Amino acid sequence: MKKIILFIIIFISFQSFSQTIKEQLKQIITIDDAKKLATENPNLEAELLNIHPEIETDDFATKLADVKTGEIFSDLDFTYKILFETNINAFRVSYIFLDASKISLAEIEKLRTEILEEYKNGISFSNLANKYTMDNSKDGDLGWFAEGMMVPDFETEVKNHKQNDIFKVDIANEKWYYIVLKTFNDKPIREFTVLKIKSNT
Repeated sequence: MKKIILFIIIFISFQSFSQTIKEQLKQIITIDDAKKLATENPNLEAELLNIHPEIETDDFATKLADVKTGEIFSDLDFTYKILFETNINAFRVSYIFLDASKISLAEIEKLRTEILEEYKNGISFSNLANKYTMDNSKDGDLGWFAEGMMVPDFETEVKNHKQNDIFKVDIANEKWYYIVLKTFNDKPIREFTVLKIKSNT
């Protein structure tokens, strides 16, 4: 009997905690509201996330495909509120990375000339990436990425080119040098700004 009573008390406490959380979340409208909640309630482990259902393939992003701004829902040990939705663009490129901390700029320019010549002569970009890139990227395919996810200089160059363009990108202050192939046209996607909090604190 004591166990049953204890279970009922825990269940009621959990339900009222959940209701309290949801009531709090209803009051959160802006990013500033979310930051204030996080500051005042560190036990909630609050995070702001940017989710892109059209280009992210994990289960959680898939669940957001049909949600609307303002919705509150729970998933596993967390509760979420969709603060707002923005329309942005996504991009897709392949790249070859050359590292100026390991080789000279003269060597980089020589390599880039050779790579572009080989590409012009019909060697696939994926083969060239596997041969030349100085990071661990397989085939050079960066996959889809949303606006704001990449270094600004890199992203600006990508925006300024169209599908099938091949071009150089220099991030000199980081000693990063690239050859980039734009493999797809830009596509419009949705970006959800989501507040995530722990449900069972």
